[in-house]
Amino acid sequence: MSGAHYQVRHYNKNRNTEGKIIESILRIIWWMLTLPFRMLFGKRKGGSNAAFGEGGLDRGFIHKKWQEIETLLKLGQPSNFSRAVLEADKLLDHVLKGYRAPGMTMGDRLKASKNRFSPEGYNAAWQAHKVRNELVHNAQYELMDYQAKETIKNFKIALDELL
Repeated sequence: MSGAHYQVRHYNKNRNTEGKIIESILRIIWWMLTLPFRMLFGKRKGGSNAAFGEGGLDRGFIHKKWQEIETLLKLGQPSNFSRAVLEADKLLDHVLKGYRAPGMTMGDRLKASKNRFSPEGYNAAWQAHKVRNELVHNAQYELMDYQAKETIKNFKIALDELL
């Protein structure tokens, strides 16, 4: 048995182009296979990102936007009421996206996030979003001041539960 030499291969040290291409293809396939699971089971409330301080949502930004919404309500005028409702809806959608709620529309993201709300909070979010939809899709809809205040209160309930 003299003179027998064994050759040890060192993988990933000097890979050829074919090896790199195959590895890239396998990584893409793995990414595509795991995407639905990452969307469904993404970041959850109470995790390390619960405060959204680290690369997620910024509570300072959310607070600032909420102050702008309340200012619009205080200014009066139907146009300010409508804008306040639209801005509140956008803010709630922003938070849902921060939690990586799946869906193409705000309604889809709300449905996917039902488990993040109490039944009252979920209902408040839907009632508020329905008013927003009336504003956007019904040209003859007139938002009254008491409706705007109730809608903003519902958005506040939903946002408080998420944050």
